[in-house]
Order: sequence, then structure tokens, then C-alpha cells
Amino acid sequence: MNEDHLGAQVLERLRIAYGVKNDQQLSKAIGRAPSTIHNWSRNGNIPTSECIEAAKTTGVSLDWLLLGEGVAPGADEDSLAEQKDPHFYRGLSDPNIASIPMYDVECAAGSGRDFTEEKVLGYFHMDRAVLAELKLPDSGVWVRARGDSMDGTIDDGDYVFVDFNQRDPSREGVYLILMDGERRLKRMQRVAGGGWLLISDNTRYDKELIAPDKKQFVEVLGRCLVNLGQVL
Repeated sequence: MNEDHLGAQVLERLRIAYGVKNDQQLSKAIGRAPSTIHNWSRNGNIPTSECIEAAKTTGVSLDWLLLGEGVAPGADEDSLAEQKDPHFYRGLSDPNIASIPMYDVECAAGSGRDFTEEKVLGYFHMDRAVLAELKLPDSGVWVRARGDSMDGTIDDGDYVFVDFNQRDPSREGVYLILMDGERRLKRMQRVAGGGWLLISDNTRYDKELIAPDKKQFVEVLGRCLVNLGQVL
């Protein structure tokens, strides 16, 4: 069984076991630094000792924590029926399937620089072969867009795949940035003199020029690679 692949599911089950909604709350519940939880989330490696301690503390099954087998705490009849389906476990244990966490870009908790304090909305399970074909890393995240500033490219409610490893906007594209304490999705262009031009694809919004001496106030979090939106 691929522990790196299953790390996302194990982390989610730890949240359920402790009755918390996000990584910040989980860090407080288990007495670990938020950065530690963030590292677990990024590399997919959750120490087995943490799961054993969680099982002792919360009373949940260790098999359920590590493997997803058995009855989840608080499971209703519908979810119990789902877990009896052999396809349910096949999806969780298949090393060829990557589980990509999904977040909301408008979440305001914490500094905004990472998603350790944010609630995971769910997981998007994708075949690793498809990820490779689309040239998407399995370490990225899906972020739900908000607002109409990128209408025509990214609509309100669309899910955008963000690669946190691509943070150099010298190559024009759409990026997730942190500016004035808010996360934004903007098209970025490098202009003469070393500044940045922030562009909203919705022409009702003005372009923003970030001078070289002001770039320190804009943090590039990652490049947006794929958009999942509604087709009308």
C-alpha cells in the first residue's frame, strides 16, 4: 500500500476522529506545530505513531484510521452502505489514484500563505496517468474561485488546479497570489523595468501595475494550470 498516496485520506480521518475541521484545529488537538501538519499534508507521510495515539485517545479503530476499513465514527446508514461497496476501498487503496484536496480561495482564516488553517472541502480522485498526461503534479490542490474578475477564463465557483511549485511569474499566466491579506486569481505579466502587471480577464476591471519596489507586498503562491468549470 502506498503510504504517500494514502496520506491525504489518513489526515482527513484524523480530523474526523478529533472532531475538527481544518489543519490548524488538528494541530491544537494533537499538540503539534501547524508547520508539522502542513508538511504531512504536502508529503503525504503521517507517522503511524500519531495514528496509534489517535486511536487510543479518540477510541476510533486503528484499521479505519490507517486503511479506511471498518465503520467511520458517526457513520449513518447511507455511508455504511457505501463503505460496504468494494469499489469504495479500491479507490482509497489504489496507488494509481491520487487524491487532490479541494479548498475555497476566499477562506479568510490565518495568514493566507498556505492552507493549513482551511477546511478541506473534499478530495478530487484522479488517475495518476491522467495527471501525467495533463502535466499536473499530484502535490497540487484544487481551489474554488470566487468573484467575477476573471470571467471568461475562470468563472465564479469554478475549480482551478494550482501548482505551488511554480511561483515565478516571469512566464505569463494566471496565478494565485496573496495581496492585501487576500488570495486572488490574476493574470500576471512581467513588464519593462522588472515590475508586474496584474490583469483581470473581465474587462470591467482595471489593470494593476506593481512597481519593482512594491513587489514585496505581493506573494505568488502558485500557478493555475487547469480550470474545471460548467459548460453551458
